Amino acid sequence: MEKKYCDQESVFEHIWGNADRDGIWDGSAMTLAEQFNVTEDEAHSALSELCDGNVIEKLYPGKFAIVKWRERDELDEQDEHS
Repeated sequence: MEKKYCDQESVFEHIWGNADRDGIWDGSAMTLAEQFNVTEDEAHSALSELCDGNVIEKLYPGKFAIVKWRERDELDEQDEHS
């Protein structure tokens, strides 16, 4: 299996793409490690960097929220008007 690059941008893109309508992502360092084919420590570091940068916040184990989430309905409306 090819190792994907587990940087902040790639991890955030994964979280954004897999978040629910409210900007909540059900996942952990273990799920990221499997997705990116890296160690759990590397995945935990990427999550920690996103939390430290106030991009995501840990609600409780296995649940993160995107800090500046805009409802997907709002994004869809903007795309329609563009």
